[in-house]
Amino acid sequence: MVYLPHWPIPSTLGNRKINYETVFARMLPVLNKLGNPHCKLPPVIHIAGTNGKGSITALLAKIFQVAKYNASIYTSPHLLHCNERIVLNQQMIDNNHLYSILEEVRLARQNHDLTFMESFTIAGFLAFSQSKSDVLIVECGMGGRIDATNIIEQKLATIISSISHDHQEYLGNTLLEIAWQKACIARKNTPLIVAQQTATEVNQTINEVAKKLESLTYFYGQDFEINIDTDGSFDFYWQQENILPQLPQPSLLGKHQYDNFSAGLACIMAISRDFYFTYEHLAKAIATVFWPARLQKINNHLLAFLPKHSQLWFDGAHNQGGALALADWLASQNDFADNCKFVLCGFSKNKCKPEFLLALKQFQLLAIRVGKEPYPESSQTIASIGKQHNLNIIDANNLISALQHIQPQPQPCLVVVCGSLHFALELLA
Repeated sequence: MVYLPHWPIPSTLGNRKINYETVFARMLPVLNKLGNPHCKLPPVIHIAGTNGKGSITALLAKIFQVAKYNASIYTSPHLLHCNERIVLNQQMIDNNHLYSILEEVRLARQNHDLTFMESFTIAGFLAFSQSKSDVLIVECGMGGRIDATNIIEQKLATIISSISHDHQEYLGNTLLEIAWQKACIARKNTPLIVAQQTATEVNQTINEVAKKLESLTYFYGQDFEINIDTDGSFDFYWQQENILPQLPQPSLLGKHQYDNFSAGLACIMAISRDFYFTYEHLAKAIATVFWPARLQKINNHLLAFLPKHSQLWFDGAHNQGGALALADWLASQNDFADNCKFVLCGFSKNKCKPEFLLALKQFQLLAIRVGKEPYPESSQTIASIGKQHNLNIIDANNLISALQHIQPQPQPCLVVVCGSLHFALELLA
């Protein structure tokens, strides 16, 4: 059997008509020919959300690794190599194995049209079904309800990270519509962890869907929460009990990572009967986990284009929620004056939103074109959007030109490149 639900529509969306299409119709014939590998996976933790999915994925994988379990990961997008999307027992899939499973999918699809994401996800299912992992952590590519990964029937746990506006052309124009899409990853009698949200209506929508799907809900602020201490350590509360006091400061930077990590820890609590974890396992993972392009400091030849003692950072923020988190971190960097903090923004076509730029208006904004982006937004368009909202933004054309614009500054500068993960090919390659 395959999971083809009629997703419940929450009352918060009114009488809006939803097309109950068979969302996995393209994938199912191919999966059937391949023996339905999506039904033969290790225990799955499924993660949806707008911001924080990758960070939660990284923390969970690190916890399992520290505790001596074999953890596999399916994530997207990749930064430098598509192999990054499929991690088998802590090891990125090698080229030969990747070619082999993609070839299996190609032969099985025949006349069936598949998107890239659908094809790659099916290939991932093939690899994971043979991995003998203890756990598989799966990140939604986009949304949840119609995401290719949501064809998985049985799940160990589900997580919804922070929800913000993104991909509105597919997910809806309101946070409630987007929340509904994300909540549809829930399954009956399966823990659903909901991270801290910026709008209470989001929790209401998720809760209504979860009740109709009969999942087991754990909400931030109700079932779990954290308290951050002045030294950066934090206490984790589960069912109102401080069961994990003085955990170390997260190795991933930014206050938002505390929220992400709290959701990851709540998931660990919800599945703790199936695994053995100690306080030391959790503390070590929190202090050592790494995930690229999340406030990642760049130390390479590009620093030569900046004033001496400047810092260059790369962050994957690309929507309003990410921009607000980035602005909060930038404001906390007291070694640099605000007029020495520069944000270089570049986007995919039609992805530059005024809300993103407005969230960063207190800093020096430069619009640039993403050099390695297949469909980049022009720097002129980005600058024009900013100026339409009375922002002081400079059209710097490209990354190198932007760095050269900053170079004459008499003081060290803090420079962050953001807006598109495709910047990785310019910053990390």
